[in-house]
Amino acid sequence: MRRVMDAFGGAEGILAGRKRVLVKPNLVMPKKPEAAATTHPAVVAAVCRAFVKAGAEVYIIDSNIAPHSVPVLNVMYKSSGMDKAAAESGAQLCFDVATRKTERAENRTLTSFPCLAPVLDTELLVTVGKAKTHGLAYFTGTVKNLFGVLPGMEKPNIHRKFPAAADFMSAIVDICETVKPGFAVLDGVVGMEGDGPTAGTPKAFGVILGGANPHAVDLAACHLMSLRPERVPALAEAAARGLVPRSADKLTWLGDETARLITVFRPPKTERVGGFFLRHLIPKRLNRRLRAVMAKYPVISPRCGGCGECARICPQKTITMDGKKAVVDEKNCIKCYCCHEFCSMRAIDFRGR
Repeated sequence: MRRVMDAFGGAEGILAGRKRVLVKPNLVMPKKPEAAATTHPAVVAAVCRAFVKAGAEVYIIDSNIAPHSVPVLNVMYKSSGMDKAAAESGAQLCFDVATRKTERAENRTLTSFPCLAPVLDTELLVTVGKAKTHGLAYFTGTVKNLFGVLPGMEKPNIHRKFPAAADFMSAIVDICETVKPGFAVLDGVVGMEGDGPTAGTPKAFGVILGGANPHAVDLAACHLMSLRPERVPALAEAAARGLVPRSADKLTWLGDETARLITVFRPPKTERVGGFFLRHLIPKRLNRRLRAVMAKYPVISPRCGGCGECARICPQKTITMDGKKAVVDEKNCIKCYCCHEFCSMRAIDFRGR
């Protein structure tokens, strides 16, 4: 981590005189570090330690899809190891649950949204994402990580408002451009492949990435993970806006030789279909409609234990409980895969039409 930061002037250079730092890891749900679903506490501690040593006041914060409250934060910090990361690095855990509405008129999709107040009040926001494949986003890194600056129960509203993957990820880019992280770090020591972001398989990767541009960090990660950047709606949108090149060979690479770091990550089962035909031969609007139709449905497997968590978090409220079995209303399902993401039993599978 020190080598990554030294390439950008060290913690002092990144701070550039700023003293209040907010570190935002990926704490998608209460998971132990070895599950590889959350940013590893050792990486978070290393980031925090560098800024604390440089004289900054450092806080760790996140908000998952549960109500944004002190009890939920307590569970989240403890289960993910963030409590130890804070103690070991000299950082503090943020328990400020205040939120405020923020606006940015130049955003393309999401011009206003409620945001965690500490994010808006900090001098330097550092996004510390996790290298993972993702059922809806195809890849999640430092930019998608910023969905967590919205208070917990607001997230289903964004899914419901923007059901198409391209529109939803355009909103994610808007969130990133609104809160403007000053530095981005990606924990790829052990990533996740397959049906991420929570039900995939841990994958040894051995990489830590960092940079001032979170879109560039994510593009570099996709290259090293053998994932096609054009399949990542957030990167496609960022490239269309001129925020990042379309190809990783246009980036300025620092650090180790990249050729020996390339690893093949298995994509999620929900990987977008259609290939060349959808990308190049039909109009963009029809393209989105066809992709929505062809996307796979979530299916409740016999592993379902009847906890009802999927019904609670479903943005469209298309999942109901029939006794102790969850049931999906496919007609109204928007295929956001939140149910799959937050099922602790891994009881959600996928099928096509």
